[in-house]
Parts: sequence; C-alpha cells; structure tokens
Amino acid sequence: MEIILIDDVFELGKRGDIVTVANGYGRNYLIPKSLAVPATPANRKMVDQQRLAMAKKEAKYQEEAELLAQELNQLHLIISRKSGETGTLFGSVTSKDITDLLQHTGIRLDRRKLVLSQPIKSIGNYRIEVHPHSEVTAELLLSIPIEGEKPISEVKKKNEESDKMVAELEAKIKEMGQLTRGQSSASPQPEDTFSEERESQAAEEQEKEATKGNEAKEAAAEEHTNEEV
Repeated sequence: MEIILIDDVFELGKRGDIVTVANGYGRNYLIPKSLAVPATPANRKMVDQQRLAMAKKEAKYQEEAELLAQELNQLHLIISRKSGETGTLFGSVTSKDITDLLQHTGIRLDRRKLVLSQPIKSIGNYRIEVHPHSEVTAELLLSIPIEGEKPISEVKKKNEESDKMVAELEAKIKEMGQLTRGQSSASPQPEDTFSEERESQAAEEQEKEATKGNEAKEAAAEEHTNEEV
C-alpha cells in the first residue's frame, strides 16, 4: 500500500515522503502510531499544501537570518576580564556571555549557533563564526581586554575607533609576550644553578686543602727548628 509519512521514520523516509509498504506494516503500525496516513487524493493534496507552507516559512527564516548576519558582521563586542601577567584570564568568556551581551542590544541568538568549541581563556581579539541559519554564516568580532577599575561589557559598530582598539590590544599582547620571554631568559635554569653551587663547593674544598697543606708545612718547619736548637 502507498502511504504518506507525517513524521520521519528511520530507514523508511522523511516527513512528507510518499512510500510503498506492506499492508500489515502500514495499517497495523505506521497509521495507528500517527507516523503516516493513507496516500489518498485528499491526503496528497493536504501534504502538497503543507509542503508549500513549509517552503514559504523556511524562505522567511532564511531571509531573516541573512538580515541578522549582515547586522552581526558589523558588530564589535568588548568584554573585559581580570588576567595574569601572561594574559591568562581569571574568568573565561563563554558563548553564554556573548549571547547575553547581544540580548542587551535586542539581538536574540541561540548560543548553540556560535562556533565556540571551548570557553576563551586569554585576552585578545577573536573572530567567532555564527550560523543563524543552516545556509547563512556570519562573523562576530570579539575583543577581550584586561579589566581596569571598571568592567567593560558593550557592543559597538565597527569603525576607526574599533580598529584602534584591536591594534592596541594586539600591541599589548605582543608586549606581554616579550616581557615574559625576557624574564625567562634572565632567570637561571635549575641546571645552571646546580652547576654554580657545585663549582662553589669545589672551590671551597680546594681552599681547605691548601690551608691544611700550609699548616702541615709550618708544623714541619717548626719541628725541624726545635731539633737544631
């Protein structure tokens, strides 16, 4: 018998598909379980109408997603965090932090639409991929500077000021990296420290041996003088 699936059925078809199945399987399982309906002319017409409605709805979703993507591409998000000397954040920035900030500006976005495999844990500039729709992609610019006296959490439009902030943050990261490398090279390594200690101990031992030798010579000379007297 021919049936129209009204829900996805594993290894059989997707919703809206017209398929042929055994009579018993259709009448005793698929239709009673509300997974399908008989492929009558009336049901075929109904499914065609549903397909048209769904196509229009999907087209509307995609159009709205494209408009949202254009808006997201123009935004610059800034979220400050306290960090250590190497730029490691004391508190990470998550996809929820990003979507919460967007929501304050009136943009509702499911955090699962962000391509962020793990929380951000270092200061810097990040370009985060966003998929508001399966066929639509956008990119968010996110800057995470070191937090000062007051925390920063704001959304701006990309402009010259935005470019300046990105450049200053990149320069800060580079400066911190050079400082870290300089401190590392100036500090003696454990092997060097051990070598210095070992050389110092050897010098002390040599000095002690020389002192003992001088004392022995003086004692021998004194004994020889006493014998002559």
